[in-house]
Amino acid sequence: MVATEAAPLLEGLLSRLRPSGWEALRARAEAALEGQDLPTPRQEDWKYTDLAPMRGLDFAPGEPAAADISAIILPEARGSRLVFVNGHYAPHASNVTNLPAGVRFLNLACATEMARDLGTLSASDVFADLNLARFKDGALVVVPKGVQVEAPLHLVFVNSQEGAVPTCALPRLLVVVERGASATVVEEHLGTGTYLTSAVAEVIVREDGRLTHERIQRESDQAFHFSHVAARVERGASYACRTISFGARISRTTPHVVMAAEGAELSLDGLALLGGSQLSDTHSFVDHTVPHGTCRQAHKVIADDASRAVFNGKVFVRPGAQGTDAQQQCRGLLLSPKARIDTKPELEIFADDVKCAHGAAIGQLDPEGLFYLQSRGMDPALARNVLTYAFAADLLARIPVTSLRRQLRQTVLARTQSGTLEALS
Repeated sequence: MVATEAAPLLEGLLSRLRPSGWEALRARAEAALEGQDLPTPRQEDWKYTDLAPMRGLDFAPGEPAAADISAIILPEARGSRLVFVNGHYAPHASNVTNLPAGVRFLNLACATEMARDLGTLSASDVFADLNLARFKDGALVVVPKGVQVEAPLHLVFVNSQEGAVPTCALPRLLVVVERGASATVVEEHLGTGTYLTSAVAEVIVREDGRLTHERIQRESDQAFHFSHVAARVERGASYACRTISFGARISRTTPHVVMAAEGAELSLDGLALLGGSQLSDTHSFVDHTVPHGTCRQAHKVIADDASRAVFNGKVFVRPGAQGTDAQQQCRGLLLSPKARIDTKPELEIFADDVKCAHGAAIGQLDPEGLFYLQSRGMDPALARNVLTYAFAADLLARIPVTSLRRQLRQTVLARTQSGTLEALS
């Protein structure tokens, strides 16, 4: 099917992963994959992201397995949790006993009638197409008209390497928030060993709906993680999506949001903490198709050691989308002379009555701030750690789920240096 140099990787995945169901969708994706290869830095969108470490790896489908998720359990979501291990639904670790009437929160394999909404939003690239062609299962969230879901809906996707063979999981998520409804979805990815995750989330927020979507990437440091978020925000609706990335050898996040009707609101945040030789790439696209849409985007990166981050964020304002208010900001903190952050914020505007701005700032820790803290008795290492944590703290403070916010603060503190928490207590 794929007849280019790196064909064995894609061919192997397509031949080994042959789930049943969704045949029309799979056929469309297989056709899109015809002749495709892994992207290379010769392609503009992948200019700074080299997938060479993946070439030569032979990924096999993961098998059902047990998983210990005790460290990330959210007390607020004890009765609203779905768990998937190596791409397979794990009922023993899931609990959906505390849901409002009418809310659908289940694995996709049990909801094949939702095919009409699958694959309608996600953009086409090799990883999104691979997911659609070969995903085995995933999660469905449907919040009926006017229903307010107070407890967070917690989705956990766990991956693990089995023996010497790297594994592959292709989880999919479909979220539909109906008119006047509201919910918070927490989507987490984690694992151990060497594996590939190619995840796709499709999100529809209907008129006057409200959705908060927290996305946490805690993959192993040998994993390869590619995720797409495709969202449609309708009249008077609000979508807040925040992606926080800690793990993976190579990760790439691609949010694509369509502001589809007047009064749509979007908050699109990202935070990546990188060390070693990690590479994290974010390519976002916000499409203002109609007047009076509002978008706020804040992306932050902390890069240490020889890590590398890429941010390419594009805001597209179509003709006639008057009154658009879009603000985009990327900030990066370099903690090592070998670390690198490449940014490319973009505005493409075809309307004349808009309020749009973007900016990027990359730098090191503020010498005056370090001097001030040391003059108050902090040793240099602790002062550096405190300022590093403070750089990320404002994005963490926006997380509405208390236990998740505390977990992530602990993780950031641990990454910035042990001992900081005790010193601040």
